[in-house]
Amino acid sequence: MASASNSWSSRTPFWAEWVQFANSADVRIARVTDHFPEPAFSALQRQTFAALQQPSEAWAQVLAAEAQPEPLPAVADQSPMVRFGAYEGDKLVGWSCGWFERGRIYYMANSGVRPSHQRQGIYRALLNHVLAFARDSGAVLVRSQHSVLNNAVLIAKLTQGFHVSGLSQSAQMGALVELTCHLWPPRERLYAERCLPYVDREVGKPPPLA
Repeated sequence: MASASNSWSSRTPFWAEWVQFANSADVRIARVTDHFPEPAFSALQRQTFAALQQPSEAWAQVLAAEAQPEPLPAVADQSPMVRFGAYEGDKLVGWSCGWFERGRIYYMANSGVRPSHQRQGIYRALLNHVLAFARDSGAVLVRSQHSVLNNAVLIAKLTQGFHVSGLSQSAQMGALVELTCHLWPPRERLYAERCLPYVDREVGKPPPLA
């Protein structure tokens, strides 16, 4: 028994060869520590998800058109963190911070307005500056995450053309909603065709409030 244990410990780690048999007697489950063999694996993926991932010429055209050189010229010589401030004289009363991500995406990481200056259009002005800056810098979309309880910001962004694009859970913030604003018309049109088939509205315009 001891010799068997020593023999096992001299081989690759146990988790690299862990095997479990599935319900079928002919199928085993094993962790793979290297890549799956190609091109067989890619072909298997296409076959498995064929009903869900139909080839899209429109999507391919959008990606091809977006494939232009980076870095983003407006921020190539600046700090990775982008900051906008709203000032009353020399007093900072609002801000927005963010950065660019791979894929020509701008992430609005943190924004706020001093409580005494809220509901005066300052956040909307900051948002408009951020969207214009991201667009001029070559970004194709802007994304952000917010507490589901932050109704003021959610409404402000939804009325400015953002869409709900995801939900997640944060140990610190609780439930978060992700918002996305498409800055490039072809991508926005593709989104509308794929995700908003029952919404009759002009692409790029926020839906009317009920």
